[in-house]
Amino acid sequence: MRPYQPERMMLRGFTLIEGLAFLFIFALITAVFFQTFAYGTALIQQSKYRLGAIALANQKMEIIRSLDYDNIGTVSGIPVGDIVQDEDIQVNNSQYHVHTFIRYADDDYDGSLGGTPNDLVPNDYKLARVEVSWGGAGDSEKVQLFSTFAPPGIEQPAGGGILSINILDSQGNGVSGASVRVINSAVAPAIDVTTSTDATGNLFLVSAPASSQAYQIAFSKTGFFGGATYAPYPTTAFIPTDVHGSVVDAAVNQASFVMDEESVLELRTKDPFDADIADISFRIDGGRQIGVVSGTGAAVYEFGEDAVTDSGGEKDYTGRSYGSYTWTLDLSETGYEFIQLLPESASGTNLIVLAPGTTQQVKMILADKTVNGALITVANATDGSPIIGASVKLTNTTLVYDETVVTSQYGKAYFPTAATPGLAAGTYDVEVSATGFTTDTDTVVVTSGLVMKSMSLSP
Repeated sequence: MRPYQPERMMLRGFTLIEGLAFLFIFALITAVFFQTFAYGTALIQQSKYRLGAIALANQKMEIIRSLDYDNIGTVSGIPVGDIVQDEDIQVNNSQYHVHTFIRYADDDYDGSLGGTPNDLVPNDYKLARVEVSWGGAGDSEKVQLFSTFAPPGIEQPAGGGILSINILDSQGNGVSGASVRVINSAVAPAIDVTTSTDATGNLFLVSAPASSQAYQIAFSKTGFFGGATYAPYPTTAFIPTDVHGSVVDAAVNQASFVMDEESVLELRTKDPFDADIADISFRIDGGRQIGVVSGTGAAVYEFGEDAVTDSGGEKDYTGRSYGSYTWTLDLSETGYEFIQLLPESASGTNLIVLAPGTTQQVKMILADKTVNGALITVANATDGSPIIGASVKLTNTTLVYDETVVTSQYGKAYFPTAATPGLAAGTYDVEVSATGFTTDTDTVVVTSGLVMKSMSLSP
């Protein structure tokens, strides 16, 4: 018989794998719990803010209701009144911003201005909007209350004129929800009102005091490149495209402005074989055209600067306006020769056309003057314009070199066609031909560095 041995204990401690599994499950449950707790706490906090904002909005609206009709308006507003337009209020350690906008409304019941029937007194009643925001003032962090206030009797002409502001995109569509600020310190009381456009991109301000080119108008919207009006020339050094607005009594005064989505422009400096070239100085001008130079009519743009690409040959511009930009190599860059921009623009040799709401990368192709090469420029002998698509053949029978390059939009052809090596020293024959032009031949002598040669073809 086997000697008696006590039974091994059926219960054992956790193995390492079991312990790790337990810790993983525990950590997962804990993380979910804390995420749920944090989310719930945030919801409670947002509800607290929202309730406080609603209370403030109701309080402000009750103050407006207590005023006489003639006093319903905002300080420095259109119409002018007793209500402060913007206030920052702290309630129970919560910070709120209260914005009140009051305007005249034109009710269709008795016709509308310019409609059928034509309502010549378009100030039928007053419309008040109270907006209370907190935090980042996003759509989920604001409340709005609206109310109308009718005059005690038949409406009477409010005086002044009507300032109708239209904010359009580049296609002529109205931009809704655009923030518009109107300032006029030339009238008494001074005007400083901020509000937003309606669904059609329009802002209709009735009873604006008469004033000549004194209404300063600024407009903006998140994700859009905004703008502003300028004082007339010569107060402004150029003739502005958008000059300060004017209002004539008993008239509708239209002011229209264009604003579209922001774009991103990525600039790159490269050699002809797409290798990065670092630290290149350049000049860029363009974007929104804000006016012209008096006398010459030269365009004035909102943007322009001297800059340098970084160690990777890059320079990016975010939040830019759509429009045309001119990108030129700085004259101090004597070690490089400009060849072309890629992609090429049909608008000009050194122009970049940036569309609204896009990201566009443009390369400036440069030839290193210390590398043996040949840059042939082909032009029309009649007017000197570059010939696009001309065939440029470079040969040297001794060196067994025979390559053909088609000229770019700039009328240029660069040799060599491979990154390394450069052209061997020697004399090369050049033959240039293009449809509709005579053929021309010449030679270039490559010794050390880049050789540049211009050739002309006659029609």
